[in-house]
Amino acid sequence: MSGTTMTTRVVGVACAAICLCAGGADRAAAATPRTISVTGNGTVTGTPDELRLSLDASAQAASVGAALDEANQAMTAIRDALTADHVAPADMQTAGMSVQPQYNQQNTITGYTVSESLTVRLRNLATAGRAITNAIDAGGNAVRVDSVSLDLADQAPRLMAKARAEAVTDARNQAEQYAKAAGTRLGRVLSINASGSNAVPRSPIPGALFAAPISSVPISAGTLQITASVVVVYQMRG
Repeated sequence: MSGTTMTTRVVGVACAAICLCAGGADRAAAATPRTISVTGNGTVTGTPDELRLSLDASAQAASVGAALDEANQAMTAIRDALTADHVAPADMQTAGMSVQPQYNQQNTITGYTVSESLTVRLRNLATAGRAITNAIDAGGNAVRVDSVSLDLADQAPRLMAKARAEAVTDARNQAEQYAKAAGTRLGRVLSINASGSNAVPRSPIPGALFAAPISSVPISAGTLQITASVVVVYQMRG
């Protein structure tokens, strides 16, 4: 077999291999669907329907026992006042307790401070201001309100579902715009992943505003936003 003949066969085999590889690559590309991934967002607004209250009862005395007794009395009075304003026991929860020694300049213990914390859910905003005022009055000088915040309760599931639906619609609108700009058509949904959803709360009302209540605390509900985000992957057609 001459050298010329051998070279011709090798070249022929190489060309055939290249053609087969190219054909395989084309088939693989055709089998892999073209996709587009977009992030959709939805936001809805609701009116808060409950208030969350965090407060402390603190007392200072020469002994731990005396400080504890005083703090206990103040906290009991606060709970009794809330109960009288129709706050259910399930909506009052002990949040913490601390005992701290007090020192003088000679680093000698001169007394103790006892603090007891309580969180409260007030489900009726119409009477929440009065309940806060009565609780503070009952606790006297021992009470301090740490924070007051407004929240969504009964409406939250419905509003969240609406925000998610808006997020999916937003994703499809974006995908259709991109498909049109690219000269193609939008195909079926390949996947949907939730990338985040939350309620955006109002800023807590500083507890210092309730240091010396004279009349019922005015409560303005305002609004809260619930947001949802989804990442949707669509198949491209045409």
